[in-house]
Amino acid sequence: MKMNLKAIAVLAAAATLSVAITGCSTATPTDTPGVERAGRYVLKQFGPELWAVLGYKFANSQLGDEWMLLELALTSPAGQFAKVQRDDVFLTNPNGNRIELASQEEFNEAWGQVLRPMIAQANINRDPLLYFPPNREECAIQFFVQPGQGVSFDEVTLSQERGCLGRLFFQVPGGIQSGRWVFGIDLEESEIRIPFELGE
Repeated sequence: MKMNLKAIAVLAAAATLSVAITGCSTATPTDTPGVERAGRYVLKQFGPELWAVLGYKFANSQLGDEWMLLELALTSPAGQFAKVQRDDVFLTNPNGNRIELASQEEFNEAWGQVLRPMIAQANINRDPLLYFPPNREECAIQFFVQPGQGVSFDEVTLSQERGCLGRLFFQVPGGIQSGRWVFGIDLEESEIRIPFELGE
């Protein structure tokens, strides 16, 4: 059966964002100021413009692969809004090299042989990102869509009324290695930096 990434993201967002926060009180600080651990493979950073929750459970099983899949949920705190462009999102690998978010064209080229079966596995091996208030309107981060199933967008707008969830794809030269990675988003007045360890 063909999978529709847009539908998966929207359904996941609806299931995720319709539930009240239950795990925030159990989040624990990390060695990075402002970044807290909400689960074994879930990290969150609540900044002045943007709240970000990163899930990397599936990425931890991808060592050696040339594509990395990350789960991401985004919203903004009360009274704030943020625009996240595709070019604002990146990874830094353990060697310090910056890896840009893949393009929709690169995603299309890798869809049949690589990404479609990978996404099927990720649908099973994932953590819920239940860390936003329940009054956010559900929306999808549509940087990527399944070929032939709609249009991708290079921007997502967040506010206190919108909570968006989606999957991010990075093509990793030489394959994914163990060690300390950093997920980043550059904003107009602040930044998101979430370090995470692969191969734990």
